[in-house]
Amino acid sequence: MAQEQEEFEAIPMTYQKKTPSFNGGDANEFSKWVNEHKNYPEEAKKAGIEGRVTTQFTITKEGKLINVRILRGVHPLLDEEAIRVIESAPQIWKPGEKKGKPVDVTYTFPVIFKLTDLGPYTRDK
Repeated sequence: MAQEQEEFEAIPMTYQKKTPSFNGGDANEFSKWVNEHKNYPEEAKKAGIEGRVTTQFTITKEGKLINVRILRGVHPLLDEEAIRVIESAPQIWKPGEKKGKPVDVTYTFPVIFKLTDLGPYTRDK
């Protein structure tokens, strides 16, 4: 029994996908902005609370940052500050693109609170 051979044309699996950019840069530029503008809550400093607050937000196809939420919190004081600083960021995003068209892109983004000065509030000597 003879088998008929079908011819298949290869379909390239390349996608033109650009991630959103903040102030002309990448996610590192946004991270730098967040670190320069976050305020470590005094009460958290005094209590020695530190850690990584994992947030999530969306950059819309219009270039707007929306829907900031906590995925993994550390403490309400730090969680609230992480949301505050992200929501206060200037809306200077260039949207992401897929196949040359703007698309919504969801980010998971850490905000790190680290006590670098282990003073009298965090350690007994």
